[in-house]
Amino acid sequence: MKRIITLVVMLFFIVPLKAQVGNESWEEYQQRIKKEMQNYTGSVRHDYEEFRRQANEEYAQFMRERWEEFQGMKGVPVPEIPEPSKPYEREKDTPVPELPIKFDKVITIPTPNPQPIEPLKRPESPVIPNTPKLPVFDFTCYGTLLSVHMDNNLRISLKDISENSVADAWEQLASESSKELLDDCLALRDELNLGDWAYYCMIRDFSEQYLGKDSDEAVVMKTYLMAQSGYKVRIGRKDKHLIILIPFDGMVFETTYLSFAGECFYDVDSNKGGTYYAFNRSFTDNDRVLSLRMPATPRLAFKSAGEKTFASKRYPELTVTLTVNKNLMEFYNSYPKCQWTNYSWAGISEEVKTKLYPVLRAGIEGKNQIEAANRLINFVQTAFEYKTDGQQFGYERSLFADETFYYPFSDCEDRSILFSILVHDLLGLDVVLIQYPDHLATAVRYTESLNGSYVILDGQNYYISDPTYIGAEVGECMPRYAKTKPAVYKLK
Repeated sequence: MKRIITLVVMLFFIVPLKAQVGNESWEEYQQRIKKEMQNYTGSVRHDYEEFRRQANEEYAQFMRERWEEFQGMKGVPVPEIPEPSKPYEREKDTPVPELPIKFDKVITIPTPNPQPIEPLKRPESPVIPNTPKLPVFDFTCYGTLLSVHMDNNLRISLKDISENSVADAWEQLASESSKELLDDCLALRDELNLGDWAYYCMIRDFSEQYLGKDSDEAVVMKTYLMAQSGYKVRIGRKDKHLIILIPFDGMVFETTYLSFAGECFYDVDSNKGGTYYAFNRSFTDNDRVLSLRMPATPRLAFKSAGEKTFASKRYPELTVTLTVNKNLMEFYNSYPKCQWTNYSWAGISEEVKTKLYPVLRAGIEGKNQIEAANRLINFVQTAFEYKTDGQQFGYERSLFADETFYYPFSDCEDRSILFSILVHDLLGLDVVLIQYPDHLATAVRYTESLNGSYVILDGQNYYISDPTYIGAEVGECMPRYAKTKPAVYKLK
């Protein structure tokens, strides 16, 4: 019956369609409709490009006005977070108290979800047909060879760094050919899993390799491309050079900043302060600041940093030899100095997962939830050497998970971030981060019964699981913190 109804419906639509074809063959009819559609979509594209051209033209006219004077403030020092000089080891026969821990406050770390965006929304229309590609320009970003389409019309040259010269260059960049360049940049952002800082680094490297490292022309190019991509950037000048000013969604330490109506814009290449002149105007009303939270690991070309072996002391079967991506380490090393919470969502790279996860999965196979968690926590407790950030780097510096496998030492926050990722990925359990005045641990919502110390959050018990309390199992809290009220950070 259903088959009959389907045939009737098909005939209902096909018969009138053939009536429209008339004396044309089916192929001729298809070609005519295709051509009409191309004419229509070409008109839509033309209208969009005209709208975009006018928006940039108006922006450049405002840019010709005298730029405002601002005082650049020296960056806020990286906060010194006291940490134990060495990890606390569990003593034999230490009792395991079973009690709820009172906490001071709950702080939510929101899930980062930056998306490739276009500030000038295109009118809704059918798919625009492909246009002939422009010549290709190759450049590298952290060891990764990339390509974009562009022509020499975009090779700007400034007479000086006055308002009018910068505006002239902006108008030159706002040609139709730059739209293909922008499309390529946004496509690369998606293909390479680039968060906001990684996207800026790609734009920076392209601009400097195309127009010259540290050149004023490169500053105009990267400011233009970031603005066209929907970011709230500004251009300014200081000490006879142009600079880009970038706002973030959190504090960046040891970096000069300017305050525009209470909003901080950072000169990411300086911490000297001084007098700046800036064009303080948004390109669109919908532009946004750069997020310091990284949604995923960037996909960069792999360059081995050399193999290392990591082993659990209690469970020797949890022994893995792996190497991290040196290109990724160089990118992470460029990351703005910011709060440790921004490191908690980045995850682990596929290169490390490929070697690490099969070993860990084999080691916890057949174990119940608590046994599996105890094996994972002992791996994190004992496979790495401990030193504080001050001892290793000379300042407070959190590590992304891959960096914990790269640098010779790690501290409590690095291990807590790594353990939280492993528990989430391998056991599928919810984790919160527990911050004491001088220590960071985790707490996990196990679904199997467990004796130990816990915090009650949203009516659920999250049991203390401390990857720096050496030899301790899940549910065990360091005695020194048993009566300390921590802050709880939710990863939501």
